[in-house]
Amino acid sequence: MKSKVTHKTNSVFTDSTPPVDEIMAILNGSASVLVASHVDPDGDALGTQLAVAAFLEHLGKEVFLVRDNDIPFKYRFLPGIDRIPLVDDYRADQVFDAAVILECPNIERIGRASKLLNGGIRVINIDHHQDNGLFGKVNWINAGASSVGEMVYELFEGTGFKIDGEVAEQLYTAILTDTGRFRYRSTSPRAMHIAGNLIEAGADPQAICDRVYYNLQPSTMKLIGKVLNSIEFHHGGQVCLLFLTREMLEQTGADESESDGLVDYALFNAGVRAGALLKEIDGGKTKVSFRSKDGINVASIAGRFGGGGHFNASGCIFDVPIKDTKQKLLRIFEEEMDGHQ
Repeated sequence: MKSKVTHKTNSVFTDSTPPVDEIMAILNGSASVLVASHVDPDGDALGTQLAVAAFLEHLGKEVFLVRDNDIPFKYRFLPGIDRIPLVDDYRADQVFDAAVILECPNIERIGRASKLLNGGIRVINIDHHQDNGLFGKVNWINAGASSVGEMVYELFEGTGFKIDGEVAEQLYTAILTDTGRFRYRSTSPRAMHIAGNLIEAGADPQAICDRVYYNLQPSTMKLIGKVLNSIEFHHGGQVCLLFLTREMLEQTGADESESDGLVDYALFNAGVRAGALLKEIDGGKTKVSFRSKDGINVASIAGRFGGGGHFNASGCIFDVPIKDTKQKLLRIFEEEMDGHQ
């Protein structure tokens, strides 16, 4: 049975069973639907956007996809990826009947696309972040799901939508990437079962894994080299920091989107319990991506600075340069390590 609570005038569902009736009530009453996900899109964001678009078109809806910034090279193989336009291609006063927002704990995570949520638009919020702000008319938040790709699969199953080879590829990519190649703690028996079903539906696991992880551009390889050369170990080797500056991007000719996944290298080292990638961004600020294991909750760290995410993978922005951010993080990590001996 679905777990439902009322949040003001909105409906909130917090388990693995999709609220099919409530979602379909909005979709059936809508002719045009906007589908958006978070800035700096990853495999889960892009794969689920494309899969939901296919589902909506099956329902006869006019579908509008949107993104705030560049699509990382590693995901450009996805079927239909070229049909996701930049937010700049839309008029600010363009009106849609409904919107499906995927993998965003708060509305700010869709970036500049938030300007399109006007005219009384009804929002369906589908997410697996435990700190979701419940900004939709219907909010389906399953913090136990490995990915929003897993949730979207459950929705399709609940509606009887038949998954073809392209949708299988999109959803398999979503689950593969958000589980860290089926490595993260969120990799449940259900996630593996769904992945198997997607293979049966036409997803090629070797081809997808190769395209995402083993098909890097020369500029990306050069950038990896620069970032790994910046590596620092602290607190007796329990903390690993990596750094990415604007100068590194210029020297390698890499786009910022090519840094996707670089933070994972922080946990490749024996003895490391927590790691972070510190990325220099505009305005003298620093974007930080966290990874952890062994009971270190980096979501709580990111939350102190207006960010969020999952227990072992999260991120936030510090309003100071990299050097100052590093010093703050070292003090925070020292407290965390002392508290988890």
